[in-house]
Formats: sequence, structure tokens, C-alpha cells
Amino acid sequence: MSFVKLLSPAKVNLFLRILEKRPDGYHELQSILQPVSLFDEISLLVEPGDGVSFSPSGRDMPSGKDNLAVAACRLYLETGSVQKKVSIDIKKNIPLGAGLGGGSSNAAAVLVGLNRILRKFTDRDLLSMAASLGADVPFFIRSISSFVEGIGEKITLLADFPLFHYVVLFPGNPLSTQKIYGKWKCPDPPPEKILPASLVELFCRGEFPLENGLEDAVFETLPDILSIREMFLSLGAGSVLVSGSGSSVFSVFREFSEAKRIYEYLITSSEFEVFLTHGIKGWHFLLD
Repeated sequence: MSFVKLLSPAKVNLFLRILEKRPDGYHELQSILQPVSLFDEISLLVEPGDGVSFSPSGRDMPSGKDNLAVAACRLYLETGSVQKKVSIDIKKNIPLGAGLGGGSSNAAAVLVGLNRILRKFTDRDLLSMAASLGADVPFFIRSISSFVEGIGEKITLLADFPLFHYVVLFPGNPLSTQKIYGKWKCPDPPPEKILPASLVELFCRGEFPLENGLEDAVFETLPDILSIREMFLSLGAGSVLVSGSGSSVFSVFREFSEAKRIYEYLITSSEFEVFLTHGIKGWHFLLD
């Protein structure tokens, strides 16, 4: 019997440019993602036997074949021809439908955690499995700030990228990633590819060239998000963006003190959830 427990982080998209919709229905994109210190807790117990069991807590979430963590577990066992009984326990803290990548992170956590126990695959193998599960899952295999291209499978690690401070607000209204991408309309003229080096340099200089090509679709679907954005700005948060496909909105800061000031004001509200987080690098194992 082997056991591992790890923290499964959320992410924010500091930059997300949608370039085009491909014939297969997926969208070509360019994005900078940073993992942040808002975590689900995932425990994996591997013992003799067969089958996968799943025990969630904290928030309601899909189970069975609709859960990416369970799908990742089954994929790992089948690909590695491993016959074991695996018990997955998830304490869910990351809101669902928030554009924070919680489900993708959980799937990657299962692949990484199982491989720490069973040691069947290389990182390259895990990345290949992750790509078959979802667009953000490969990013979480290493959980390091990255420039991402294609449909999420082309990842350039940004090892020296600054780790910022964030105030993340979730309004309580989950949004469907598929629905938001389906509402995306290509601008005229179409977006151009950006040079990664020039974009990264701006962030490293302390500037925040934030962009999210899905914001219009999010605002159209959930107009209240606009008022949340304006609220951030009225409090003096100059760099505000919807994360991914929404519905969470974040403000990014170089200094912790500024993030804390706005967090302490917003945390008094009972209308939404607010998180004070910071960028992280790599996986955090609690016990193995």
C-alpha cells in the first residue's frame, strides 16, 4: 500500500489571445499562465486490487467518467498496464466554472502523484497523456509559469518569470468553458501572433500587458462581471482581467501590501468569494 498527498494549484491567464478557430473545432491560442497558491488537496492511495474510487469534499463536483481526475487515473492505469486499486480523495477549494483550471489541475495532480508512487512514465509520457485529457492539463504537469501555444499542448517554461500577487474574486456564477469559447468572434482584422520574448520582457520589467480574448464573450454571458471589474478599478487596482473563460476576475500586483489592502476590503462582502494568492513554482507534496 502506498499513499501520496499533494496540493493541486489553480492558475490565472495573464495573457490569452485567441488566434483562430480550427476546422476541428478547437481554438489556436497564445497564453501566459501562472500557477497560484489557491489549492485543492488530493490524496491518492494505491493498494493491491482493481478499480478506482473517488471521494470529493468541500464543493460539489462531477463524479465518475465526468470527472477529469478519475479519467486521468484510468488513463494512467490503462496506459501503463497497471492493475491496482486507487482511491482518490479531493478536498475541493478551487471554485468550479471559474476559469481557474481546477479540474485540469486535479487531472495533472493524479498523473503526477501516481507516477511518484508507480514510476511508470517519463515527464514526456505524462505530457502526452495530459494533452488527451484537456487543453490546460499539460501546463499543470510541471506547474511552472509558461508560455502556451497551439491548443494548449505547446508549452515553453518561463523559469525566471516573476511570481506576482493576486486578488481573485469569484462571483458565484460558474461558466462553461465550451460555451464561452463557442461565443468567441474573430475580430476584424484577425489577431496577430505575438512574439513571446517581447511579451515576457514586459512582465519581467514590472509592466502588466494583460489581455484576454474571451472577455467580450464572458461579459455578454454574465454582464455583472463588468461591474466587478469596475469595482476593482475603483479601489485602485490598475491591472484587472477575467481569468480564462471566467467567471473569476483577478487583479495582479507586484507588491503584497497592495494586494492585501484590496483583499481586506473585499473580504467583508458576503456576495462573492475572494482569495489572496501568489504565484508559485512546482508541485507541493504534503506527505508520501
